[in-house]
Amino acid sequence: MALSSPASPAAHLQTIQQLLRSAQEQITCGHYQQAAQLAAEGLDLIDSLPSSPEQEHLRWDLLLHRGRARFLMGDYAAFSDFQTVREHSSDPVQRAEALIGAADCHNGMGEYAVAEEEYQMALREAEASGSDICHIRAWIGLGTLRWKQGQIEEAIRTLNRARSALQRAPDLHELGRALLGLGIAYDFAGQIEEAITAYEEALKCFISLQDDHRAAAVLNNVGELYQELRDLDRALRYHQEAALLASQSGADRISIDVARNIGVDMLLMGRYSEAMMALNQALSRAREIRDKDLALQALYNLGDAFLRQGATDRALAIARELADEAAAIRSELHAARAQLLQGRAYLAQGDRLMAQSALQAALGHAHAIPSRWLLWQLHAALGRATDDPQIAQVHFRIAADFIHQIADPLSDPALRSRFLSQPEIQAVLRRAEEPQP
Repeated sequence: MALSSPASPAAHLQTIQQLLRSAQEQITCGHYQQAAQLAAEGLDLIDSLPSSPEQEHLRWDLLLHRGRARFLMGDYAAFSDFQTVREHSSDPVQRAEALIGAADCHNGMGEYAVAEEEYQMALREAEASGSDICHIRAWIGLGTLRWKQGQIEEAIRTLNRARSALQRAPDLHELGRALLGLGIAYDFAGQIEEAITAYEEALKCFISLQDDHRAAAVLNNVGELYQELRDLDRALRYHQEAALLASQSGADRISIDVARNIGVDMLLMGRYSEAMMALNQALSRAREIRDKDLALQALYNLGDAFLRQGATDRALAIARELADEAAAIRSELHAARAQLLQGRAYLAQGDRLMAQSALQAALGHAHAIPSRWLLWQLHAALGRATDDPQIAQVHFRIAADFIHQIADPLSDPALRSRFLSQPEIQAVLRRAEEPQP
């Protein structure tokens, strides 16, 4: 937005305030690049105003909006904007918002301990200042952190707190974000109907805001849910739609996870060369933008891809790398996945003792999460790794119980049938019912 020159301070002030409002509107409808640019234009003009408390407050608001736009498009260098506001603003709400922004960046980069401390401090500051929006954003960030760590039940509770607070302070954008996080947490827990409902409601929010960026994120996650249920044709359709929307809206971070999911779709379809290309690309790009959770998800899928193609040594190397990364960020979820991958690889090599050791270690992490998806897979693998037929059957029966907890509540009988008819699922169900000699 160009200024005519010369212009009065009052005219400059009006222009900068309009730039701030426009940046806020662009964030709400998912146009994060445009929002960041508008806020930057306002910052370029701010020193044209006479020095005053109002000028400084406006400066920190512009920096907050630029930082928020940058964070939402996956640019964690936004931390510098939040840090500047935190260091210089005297307004308690601005300071709390800056702390939440800093926590969001640390969360994205896998610095979970730092992020948790910042979210908790922000919640205390939000309480002191009486800011509903700070409470809501801190709870959404903390809920996201919880499912990344594998604390699924706590993630659901925290995100539902944000959702309840939004009834007092309605904000469609933040509601969509809370619902998206709930969908992910419910999916991890194996509560598929709840996940689908949360995703559908999130999609309505983002469509009504014309936010293609976040709509792409929802479509990607819905596709992943159908992928887990092995409705691969439907999963791929969702992922292709998400890829198109992400590309059109400049959603680079979302497009990385879509590429990963398309790689998994291809892997499960047996299209290995396409799968490896997509998974390697997703891992490389996730590391470039320093998104820890995306990188670890891609790493696990890549290890799984090697294992499915018989490259057990490479799968084990990736599992060890994943275990080290998970330990560094203290994520029960990624630790359990790493040890599940290790156990499956050892089992494929015929080393039952090492397989049992890895899988038992994974079980400790998985029960702390808990995730029905992980638990059925772990107990099924332990059943295959155990020499004692009676103990093996106990594991298969536990695995079958978790499978039914996922499948039985599904309202779509065709989807339920597709999930239960998978050869791997059928093998578990048969072994669970085998008569003992």
